[in-house]
Amino acid sequence: MNWNIETGKQISMMISILVMVLMIIRYRKIGKEYLFFIIGYILFSCMDILSYFYLKVTGPPTDKFYVIILFIVFLLYLLYYFRLLYLPQLKKIQLVLLAFLFINTFVRLFVENDMLKILSFNMLYVNILLLLFSIILFLYQTFNSDKILELKSYLPFWISVALLIFFIGFIPILFFRNTVSENIYFIILFMLNLISNGILILGLLWNKQEGTR
Repeated sequence: MNWNIETGKQISMMISILVMVLMIIRYRKIGKEYLFFIIGYILFSCMDILSYFYLKVTGPPTDKFYVIILFIVFLLYLLYYFRLLYLPQLKKIQLVLLAFLFINTFVRLFVENDMLKILSFNMLYVNILLLLFSIILFLYQTFNSDKILELKSYLPFWISVALLIFFIGFIPILFFRNTVSENIYFIILFMLNLISNGILILGLLWNKQEGTR
């Protein structure tokens, strides 16, 4: 199979734009409690889209751009889960995860002198793990509540599934990025984007307005 990387990137961007438009259209229905996630998703998607066109015109954006945007995105995602959690113990754990996000970033700034020049993949791995742990806390809370009876119409559940699939799949291809072929790398990335965004679209369409507890 001859995979066209450019076509794959363009399809992924169009799907991301579709999800962003759907989020904006349904914002009033899904509620303000999703604001942190929506802003984080839009930032993450726009970073990818702008990088694609910036590369076409001038060259790759500076890694400082990626470092700052990715920090904001993960901060917003962790804040989103902080708002979703209502069990006191889980909320405290999530607060610790938020604190660790800042600690990890500041420590990396001192330990890795060129972090703003070269994207720190070690920091990225830690941030992804913090997000995955946040999702696990939320799923634990969800499966031990009456929300389990209405998962199909519970948007936070589908958001969590989409993020889990994307980032669990993203870790290995990020780790082996220098050992696999470019085609395989972008095929897997395309499939992860397709599946996770497909789940988000279904979640947005199935959602029934019902604020967090």
